[in-house]
Amino acid sequence: MNNSVHSSIRSVRSQIRHGRPYWLFIFGCAMVLALLGITYTHSRMNAEVMAMAEINQKRIDRLDQLWVLLVDAEASALSFLLMRNDVYLEPYRSTAARLEPLMASMNFDIPPGSDDHADLQALKRLVEAKFQYLGEMLSQGKAPVALSEEHGELGKQLMDQIRVRLAILKARREKAHQDLENMYLARADKIQYVGYALGIASLLLIVGLFVVQQRQVALRARIQELLKTENNRLEAKVSARTLELTNLASNLTTAQEEERQHIARELHDEMGSALTAAKMDAGWLRRSLGGQLADDVQERLLRLIENIGSTITLTRRLVDDLQPPLLKGLGLVEALRSLGQQFEIDLPIEMSFPDRELNLNAEQSLALFRVAQESLNNIRKYAKASRVWLSLSEEAGEVCLSIRDNGVGFDTQDIELHGHGIAGMKHRAQMFNGKLLLSSSPGQGTRIKVHLPMIKGMCSGKD
Repeated sequence: MNNSVHSSIRSVRSQIRHGRPYWLFIFGCAMVLALLGITYTHSRMNAEVMAMAEINQKRIDRLDQLWVLLVDAEASALSFLLMRNDVYLEPYRSTAARLEPLMASMNFDIPPGSDDHADLQALKRLVEAKFQYLGEMLSQGKAPVALSEEHGELGKQLMDQIRVRLAILKARREKAHQDLENMYLARADKIQYVGYALGIASLLLIVGLFVVQQRQVALRARIQELLKTENNRLEAKVSARTLELTNLASNLTTAQEEERQHIARELHDEMGSALTAAKMDAGWLRRSLGGQLADDVQERLLRLIENIGSTITLTRRLVDDLQPPLLKGLGLVEALRSLGQQFEIDLPIEMSFPDRELNLNAEQSLALFRVAQESLNNIRKYAKASRVWLSLSEEAGEVCLSIRDNGVGFDTQDIELHGHGIAGMKHRAQMFNGKLLLSSSPGQGTRIKVHLPMIKGMCSGKD
């Protein structure tokens, strides 16, 4: 990655880091806490107002209940005086029994020290006076007597005063209830305004987060684009370098084969001819001077002729290794079979070849032959094998060469690619868009497979 692209990516990443909205996160947490606090306060206030309203309503109901009891007691007493039947006294008696706990509850509603306590005490005195009046009226067994035209009858005066006291107390209770409602409404309005403010703030927060998120998405997209551009550039550069190295390796391989052919020709034409001539001359000398030479000289001449013959054989073998004659004359199958037969002198080998010659050009045949030659040489030197398998097959337009042994094997992760000529074998396969598969492990032997496409497809060779 060049310096400009690296600097651009570093700059964009710095913008992403500095653009992270930590303050928005803090602000959002504060708003959530505020909403939770407002919700809790509002619910708590609702509960308190409802409880206080219920208590206040019960107090008002008790005032109304007191008035109802007094009216029932008076009506019961008057009905008894008119009808002279004890049945009509039942409401009066029950009112007297229910009055004491009711007044005790009202004392709890309006405790000493409150603003309405004096009015409550006056009300209690009036109620007691009213019941005393009703009791005297029932004990005398006659209707009430009017006191004066100005003040009217005493029972009516007491009821009027009681009504006034009850109205005063009820009005105060209702006013307290109204004040409570007004306070609740005022606080609810404040909470509503705060809710509006938090809602607007939440909307602004969402907009801010969206803007920041979009900005970060754009920055990440820019990084991806920069990385993609740089990766494409690097891939193109690697492809170009790979092509250069492949061409270089191909040229080296071609040059190596040309050098082998040149050496083979020199050995065959020059050295082979010279050795043959030397052998013939040595044979002529032995035949011409046979009777004149001592036995030890003849023995040395015979040994010389044999050594020259061995050298000629070795030279021919070197020429065959450098430039296999069977490969050009009879094709790859026969060349591999001959190679296997020569290898069989040292180790048992099982060979499997097709019945016909494969449709390969000279370069492909040579590449496969060299892979087989190198593999068998490695087996002879390093494998310590007791058995070897060599096969060549064709399937789906591909040729597959397989060499396997049951030797000591090795760790493919530790071996260097150029070790034992493996790099060269791989390159020979890659020259024709093929591939070499190497599998081995300590104690499990080694297998080398070369898949060389002739058309298209895949091959699975027979081992």
